[in-house]
Amino acid sequence: MKKTGILALCLAAALCLGALSACSSGNTQGDGAPPSASSPAPSGADSPAADSAKVYYMTTNFEESWWDPALFMQINDVSLAPMIYETLVELQTDGTVAPQLAESWDISDGGLTYTFNLRKGVQWHKGYGEFTSADVKFTLERQTDPAVASVNADNLNIANIAAIECPDEYTVVFKLKAADVDLLTRMSLYYSIIVCKAHSDKDGVASINSDPIGTGPFVYDGGTLGIKTEAVRNTEWWGDFTGNVDRVVSTFMSDTNTIYMAFDKGELHSTGLYDKDKIKEYEDKGYPVVNVPLLQLLYVGVNMQLEPFDNPVVREAFFNAIDVQYFLDNLYYGTESAVGSYVPPSSKYALTDYFKFNYDPERSKQLLAEAGYPDGVEVTLWGASDALGQPPAILTQDQLGKAGFKVNLQCVDFGVFIDQVRNGTAQMWVLYNTTGAIADDTINRYTSKSYPGSNWCGVTDAEYDALVEAGLNAKTEQEKYDSFYAAQRRLMDLQVIYPISTFSVGEVMQKNVSGYKSYGDLGFRLQTVTIG
Repeated sequence: MKKTGILALCLAAALCLGALSACSSGNTQGDGAPPSASSPAPSGADSPAADSAKVYYMTTNFEESWWDPALFMQINDVSLAPMIYETLVELQTDGTVAPQLAESWDISDGGLTYTFNLRKGVQWHKGYGEFTSADVKFTLERQTDPAVASVNADNLNIANIAAIECPDEYTVVFKLKAADVDLLTRMSLYYSIIVCKAHSDKDGVASINSDPIGTGPFVYDGGTLGIKTEAVRNTEWWGDFTGNVDRVVSTFMSDTNTIYMAFDKGELHSTGLYDKDKIKEYEDKGYPVVNVPLLQLLYVGVNMQLEPFDNPVVREAFFNAIDVQYFLDNLYYGTESAVGSYVPPSSKYALTDYFKFNYDPERSKQLLAEAGYPDGVEVTLWGASDALGQPPAILTQDQLGKAGFKVNLQCVDFGVFIDQVRNGTAQMWVLYNTTGAIADDTINRYTSKSYPGSNWCGVTDAEYDALVEAGLNAKTEQEKYDSFYAAQRRLMDLQVIYPISTFSVGEVMQKNVSGYKSYGDLGFRLQTVTIG
């Protein structure tokens, strides 16, 4: 098949995506000269001479709505949020957690008591005082306030916290009703961002959306959400600021071509791209690119309740019909990798080494003949009609066709697509699937109770159900790993989901930008970045 060359993975397809949709970034001229560094700066902020300030301009592609972390759906809901706010612990790219606002922690036998020892001397922005245990208690307890309308109470498993105690200013103790083996990971994610109690007490709860106060390496310095927001370097930050960025400005740009033009004219320090063709174009021109893995993968799925995929031999034929290496080489230009399960490898509990692809179209034809389809079998393949979904759907149609499947390709509006798979009427589909940092939702969705609905594959398997239930009720992290690994092996053996590859965003840098670092929560930060 001729290479499509049409992988215009525009940011408008973000409803198929998870994190990092706000990571288009940087500009050295922007919509005018850099803001004057001689204007009044917030307390704790650097105020260098205007001619020496290192100003980093970035762009977000969607209209930001609020600064309140209780309402965030991802870390980059406000593009500057990961640089202004912080959490108790920091998620590393390998899935482990490291100290951040908490220097250390202890977990009791049985996992019902977590004691966090807080970092001393951490200052809230703009003179709001020292960060203490009272801020942690305030942050979590406000998630239960109906007036806050938190969308993250379930993510935090807040109902499982029986009490939050503050024996002193630098110690906070969580008393749990039942063991939560993922509590540390939860405390590293966007929904556990710590907010300032003194700020709320003084200026009211609504002030968080007009003047966000954090403890991070940058201090909010004005702007309007959805138009342009700014932050300046925090000279009182407790951490190691190794870069030289003095100010960051984030401007809303909805049009991908406008972003490209700004970058090409040297007005953007960097831009986050999903379009692999465009990334390759910049790489060929010598621009450095950092690939940031997303919590998602490309896969082909089938509904085992529908003919012909109710026949395990047909499903085996399907598993011999996909050439993963072709996708990796021709759709992604070597920027992605094969995966070992239907859970993205950057998600906690992902089984990374089980599934091994085996492309053998002749074997597929043989298996179809054994299943009673010597002349091949007709199937309908569903995909999204956007620029993100069409290229892999076309490649999948072509490969299945070479293996004896007569494919009717239906690329439709994403809403129509969702209706087909959720209602259990789609035989087969191709999609980029997003999983959380903790893989519970993706693994749980294929249990019998979720069909029809989120269990698009029609899996009604008692063994799988039992393994998932055991994992969700595990008393230790190792027990959960063991159960969830076994569940993934079971589902892969049923051959209803064919995982093709990882998917990442490419952060393309100007040649004078260095030091960009990827973080486990996928948030965009600048404290390590140097502008040459």
